[in-house]
Amino acid sequence: AAVSSGYLTKAIKKARYDKNVKAIVFRVDSPGGDAQASEIIARELELAAKEKPVIVSLGSVAASGGYWIATTARVILANHTTLT
Repeated sequence: AAVSSGYLTKAIKKARYDKNVKAIVFRVDSPGGDAQASEIIARELELAAKEKPVIVSLGSVAASGGYWIATTARVILANHTTLT
């Protein structure tokens, strides 16, 4: 199911400012989608990465926008079968 960029950016921002959150782990499992939404999410993760570690976990597919979002992470985890 698609998730709106507005929902995700609010959640990322909340985690960024929460002193109890030590890192953000973001799961990407997407065949692609809206380029603008991906850019908005990537920008928020980029800001979060300045405050705390951002780790991206790639699911079975991480295409186009999902790949772009992953580039903001300090660490990217993927299976050898992940299509990217």
